[in-house]
Amino acid sequence: MAQSKSVEKIIRDIKTIKIQGARNIAKAALIAIGLQAVSSKAKNINQLYAELKDVSERLVATRSTEPMVRNSIEDLSNFTLAQIRLNKISTVAGVKKLIIEHEEELIKKMDSDYKKLVEYGAKLLPENAVVMTHCHSSTVTGILKRAHAMKKNISVISCETRPLFQGRTTSKELVEAGLDVTMIVDGAMNLFMKKSDICLVGADAITSRGDLINKVGTSTLAHIARMHDVSFYAAAELFKYSPMTALGQREKIEERNPKEVWDKLPKGLKIANPAFDATAARYISGYITEIGIIPPQSLYPIATEKLGIKIYE
Repeated sequence: MAQSKSVEKIIRDIKTIKIQGARNIAKAALIAIGLQAVSSKAKNINQLYAELKDVSERLVATRSTEPMVRNSIEDLSNFTLAQIRLNKISTVAGVKKLIIEHEEELIKKMDSDYKKLVEYGAKLLPENAVVMTHCHSSTVTGILKRAHAMKKNISVISCETRPLFQGRTTSKELVEAGLDVTMIVDGAMNLFMKKSDICLVGADAITSRGDLINKVGTSTLAHIARMHDVSFYAAAELFKYSPMTALGQREKIEERNPKEVWDKLPKGLKIANPAFDATAARYISGYITEIGIIPPQSLYPIATEKLGIKIYE
């Protein structure tokens, strides 16, 4: 099936992490589906559905540990199918219009949720706090920049986050925004935790138990924070909840190319390069969401309601 160059570029940019962060990936995926709908030469609804299904599956496959992409695409699909039945829409043009309008609505809602989350997070941070973070999350940097704008006089310790050094992106962004930032190697987490007041990370997925799936090294940071009695928070829109975990399935941990760790390997050497790890709910003080600060144990019913999932029939 023919796909536009713009759609192919989005898929490629997500795979190569030129587009990164769960919300940014989800927004890019929705834009890609909208672009495919606009450019489609489908003669009937079934052909259009087949095209969009193919694009959706390719987008989901780009980053396996990203429920926000799956949830967003499912929301778009369910809404479109419901409207087709309700309003008896039978033309390709009518379906395209539905898809594009709801895609734009979902992106606006994401932006609105992000702004609310940032406000809650910035209010949570204490005055004069030393905040340790890991990897790059536009949600986390948004909270930190907002706290800086509120004159909270915070300083940041940013882990470099091997192997792709996303911590450098975090550090550069925050320094350019005027914050006091110190970047450290990942192995220095324990040493600098002693100087920290709070830990703040992003989220790629949240399970039904309230466990956090995030960039590899996050669970190490959480364990060290507990050892030093430092609060540990994750910033996460509720669309990052993974519904399949309530049915006994585990969220897949993406294994990335070994060349990201060592480009020219010595002969016989094996490299493991997991992109994420899991942090148990008991190590998490709370999730900063668009509706406020939620303890991990309370996230399941709240997130399922947000996603329109019925817990009980």
